[in-house]
Amino acid sequence: MKKVLEIISYLALALIVVAPSLFYAQKIDLAMNKLLMTSATVVWFATAIFWMGREKKEG
Repeated sequence: MKKVLEIISYLALALIVVAPSLFYAQKIDLAMNKLLMTSATVVWFATAIFWMGREKKEG
């Protein structure tokens, strides 16, 4: 499960980079850019919480 959440969060981060690039290339409009970036940010925060963090100490 941790690996799946990790992959989803990395895909969301990639979308945060791709969306403005598509807007700059005039492939999407500003409203779509805002929607994609907001959605990707929410997904990243929702998934990264579960796998990022401190390593558990042994002993």
